[in-house]
Amino acid sequence: MNGDDFKKYIGENIAKIRKFRGYSQEYMSEAIDIAPNSYGRIERGQNFPSAESFAKIIDTLKIKPADLFNFPNEESDEKIKKEIYRKLKIVEKDREKMINIWFYINSII
Repeated sequence: MNGDDFKKYIGENIAKIRKFRGYSQEYMSEAIDIAPNSYGRIERGQNFPSAESFAKIIDTLKIKPADLFNFPNEESDEKIKKEIYRKLKIVEKDREKMINIWFYINSII
């Protein structure tokens, strides 16, 4: 993976989580105190946030830093499906987690 791919994946993950939370780009740019066009370039992978902005993004999205580093990989489709089903079985009795999963799935489909 090169630097451009890295910025792209980080930006895509930020955008996905932002949309899941129901936040606009304008809200995020205000929350982290940068210009809206600068924030848009982060989500498009054209720029990488400063350490301060990165910390504010993580705080605003209410996530762990590791959540932004979940990149696509070369795993087989079958292995990915099995892992999804396994994780769903773990949380199936936790209504709050199931609702969060449902909201997230609906936000990306």
